Amino acid sequence: MKRKLIFIGGIHGVGKSTLCNKLACELKVPHFSASELITRAKTGLFTKSKSVANVAKNQDVLVTALDEFVDAPSFILDGHFALFDVNKEVQLVPEETFASIAPIAMCVLTCDVKVVLDRIAARDGIQHDKSAYKALSDNELANAKSIAEKLNIPIFVHDTNNDILELTHFISSHLE
Repeated sequence: MKRKLIFIGGIHGVGKSTLCNKLACELKVPHFSASELITRAKTGLFTKSKSVANVAKNQDVLVTALDEFVDAPSFILDGHFALFDVNKEVQLVPEETFASIAPIAMCVLTCDVKVVLDRIAARDGIQHDKSAYKALSDNELANAKSIAEKLNIPIFVHDTNNDILELTHFISSHLE
């Protein structure tokens, strides 16, 4: 039986964990974090600032970690479509990663960048450059749409300030 993976992406601080936990509870499916699976499979790939030393290598580890640690037939996986490298340059998560993990549907979360930066400051005590996060957010959305189109995967764009009813319906329709 083919697994049913719903991928939910968004930049750091957009509210992926909060939203995915709500969805997992409501839809009664497990939720996994790509970064937690990667960390579990291999340490030393992240820096404290949430930048990634080698984005492509990190994603290869994710593919292996999914096979090794996740045996659920249906689940939500949160992660990214774009990340900062150690030089604070935006790096796109490769299309090949998504082809390898084979999501049946994807969602990209959006939110006003100022709100995101306020959340990160409150949560992590770190101030970030607004223009850098705006570029990250723009690349996240563009790469999500591009990957969805290239791989012919349905995608839902959700502003985290909005009600989750439509998103819940979108996801549940693909899990049936």
